[in-house]
Amino acid sequence: MRVVVVGGGIVGALTAYYLTERGAKVTLLEKRYFTYGSTGRSTGSFTAQQHHPVLVRAALRSIERVKELKKRFIEQRIPFAYRFMDDESPHVAIAMSDGDAERLEKEALIWSSGGAEVLRADPEKVTEYVPFLDPEAVRAAFITPKDYKAMPQPITWASIAAARLNGAETRTYEEVTKIEREDDAIAVRTSSGRKYVADAVVLAAGAATPKLASGVGDKFNDFVKPHYAGGLVTEPFRYVMKATVRVMRFSYRFTQTVRREFVATIDDMGEENQSLDVSDSLKFIEKASTITVKLMPVMRAVNILRVWGAYVDVTADRLPIIGWSLNAEDAVYYAFGFNDYGLSTSPYLAELIADEVSKGVRHPDLESFRPARALKQ
Repeated sequence: MRVVVVGGGIVGALTAYYLTERGAKVTLLEKRYFTYGSTGRSTGSFTAQQHHPVLVRAALRSIERVKELKKRFIEQRIPFAYRFMDDESPHVAIAMSDGDAERLEKEALIWSSGGAEVLRADPEKVTEYVPFLDPEAVRAAFITPKDYKAMPQPITWASIAAARLNGAETRTYEEVTKIEREDDAIAVRTSSGRKYVADAVVLAAGAATPKLASGVGDKFNDFVKPHYAGGLVTEPFRYVMKATVRVMRFSYRFTQTVRREFVATIDDMGEENQSLDVSDSLKFIEKASTITVKLMPVMRAVNILRVWGAYVDVTADRLPIIGWSLNAEDAVYYAFGFNDYGLSTSPYLAELIADEVSKGVRHPDLESFRPARALKQ
């Protein structure tokens, strides 16, 4: 089976790898460089703190999958596998107001129903996980103690390298411009003038996917919108913080990487980003700095080294879009709309995607994500 995978982030890379493991002949295309999009602009968090039980289960399984992948890639002597810089990372979800505390309580019930271990923590207990946290800023907190963190770029690059070992062709700076039927196959044309003919195309290009989908008559319209996100990284310090802090009302996440710098992101600034702009933003710096210093006053003395912008494909119901096109069934398969949890769930979901594309099966864990709910009829 010949498959073209469009998108070189974590979803596309893992899907390409799993497809090669199932015997498919794969071509992976990326319009910029691998991890250019939201994958390379994340904190590297894998967390069960999701808003749907199916996503919680996917995240728990993804944590185990990524650990298995690391071992497998090391056995294959793929250099990137030694650079995951991974660690256990309990996720501490914090409410900073009484109203947020009520919402957080409901979220924690979802995590439990999805199979995650969830601990309620008083402010003093939270300081055991985040030693420089101000307890006065915390109204309520819940912890998922078995979460994980790793550098997203090496995971993606290692997956691509493993796919290459299995015979995959990969190309960067190869933007897809048109997808069209061609006899019993599907043709993918690119900005370089090349044409790739395949039995199926997997569109895993994040926020760029709806535009490509319109070429085969699938109109996602307002169901999926790219929202502006941002991140910052500080100067490095002694590694003292394994945990990751989340303030969900602000889509805020803060952690220290194994490389020792602190990273803060806001996954949704509440603004659309139709141009897919990745420039930095003073508004992001102000918001992220305000939250960080309120939670951890000592951080006001820390120097920010770099700031970046990003875009996240946000769906109306906050669930991903996974499955065959309605207008090009068995030819075009969608795997996008992962909001802010693509890294947390893709090591497991990409495996199911590869099964559906290569084996023609339907997996029950993907039924909530089908494209039909998102397409304008």
